[in-house]
Amino acid sequence: MIIFVGGLVGAGKSTVARLLAEHFNLYYYDVDEVKKVVYKKDPDFDYNMKNGIPFKDETRIKVYDQVVDDLKELSQTHECIVVDETLHKRALRHRLFKAAQDYFDGYFVIWVKADKAVIKRRLTSQRQGHILKDAMVMYNTMLAEFEGFEQNVLVIRNNHSTEETMAELQRFFTSMFRFSRLKGGQ
Repeated sequence: MIIFVGGLVGAGKSTVARLLAEHFNLYYYDVDEVKKVVYKKDPDFDYNMKNGIPFKDETRIKVYDQVVDDLKELSQTHECIVVDETLHKRALRHRLFKAAQDYFDGYFVIWVKADKAVIKRRLTSQRQGHILKDAMVMYNTMLAEFEGFEQNVLVIRNNHSTEETMAELQRFFTSMFRFSRLKGGQ
C-alpha cells in the first residue's frame, strides 16, 4: 500500500507525510528529492526557479518515470510506504497511482489543505533547503493548474499545529481500522 500525501505548496504536506511515516514506522519517499536532480538538468531551470514557473510536463514526466522506477524497487523491501508529492495534475498523478497498483497492494490519498493566509505566512518565512525560490508565485500557479480528483480522497485541514493535524489523522485511522474489522466480520 502506498499512502500518497498530496497538497499544494505550503499546505504542510511534507510535514504531515514525515510525521505519518514516523508515527507508523513507514518508509518516507519525498518526490522533491528526485525533482532536485532532474529539474537541474532542464535548460530552463534557473529561469523557472527565479520566476516561480512550474516545469513543463515533459520534464515532470522524467521525474515521475524515475519515481515509478524507485517505487518498483521499494516494493521489493516495503509493504507500505508514504509518498510526499503535490499530485496537482491528473495525468501525472495517474502514473504514480498505476505504479502503486502494479507494485504495491494499491493506494489511498491524503490531501492536505490550508487556508491561503496560513499558506502565505508559511511561504513567506524562510524555508530551509526548499527547492523553490519564490514559493508564493509557484503556489498561485499550481492552484490555477490544479485538476480535481476523480476518486474520494481524505482531506486534512492543516491550519493549526502539527499536533492537531496528526490527532485528526489518528482519529481517521482508528475509525478506518474499526470499520474494516466490522466489515470483515460480516
